[in-house]
Amino acid sequence: MAVQVLNKGFVNLVEHMGGDAAVIRNARRCWRSESKSADADRQLLRHLIRKGHKTPFEAMVFTFDVKAPLFVARQWFRHRIASYNEESLRYCIAQREYYVPEGLEGDVLAAWVRQNESAFDFYYELVDTYKLPREQARSVLPVGIYTNFFWTVNGSSLMNFLMLRTAQDAQYEIRMYANAILELVKEVAPVSFGEFEREVLKRGG
Repeated sequence: MAVQVLNKGFVNLVEHMGGDAAVIRNARRCWRSESKSADADRQLLRHLIRKGHKTPFEAMVFTFDVKAPLFVARQWFRHRIASYNEESLRYCIAQREYYVPEGLEGDVLAAWVRQNESAFDFYYELVDTYKLPREQARSVLPVGIYTNFFWTVNGSSLMNFLMLRTAQDAQYEIRMYANAILELVKEVAPVSFGEFEREVLKRGG
């Protein structure tokens, strides 16, 4: 399940463990109770979300494959209750891919592209002609280059990420990734994340 984001990015849910049933099972352990009906389970999930009881949602774990501009990734990595594995430009050659915001046109677009292309030209010259180590040559690249990483996160931490990064005061670019992720996880755990969207996100956290 992959969703394109921005001009060259994407987010792909590559695997997951657990879903609504796992959350319900973990929550009902507290009361030593059993699931009675779909409606009762939905009410339980809504209660957990409204009261901020997030521990049962840790029973869900998601791994995403993400391609995003470097400046987006650096904001993303501030969410520490998760696991990250990023492509390293110490070992890999940078691909000539960079973020171009929607709406740029005319001289501004031309200058944007020219600046990025010039940086990549110099980078490849440093690596190929001057044999500079990649970990040094990469320092001339702009923060708009695309990076690729795996992100593994539990349901509770993911809800925190979504609450902060879908907010209107979040930067547009990371907000687009957060919105895409919300749609992906709603397919896996429609009740949990549907209720979360309704009770938290649409009410402004």
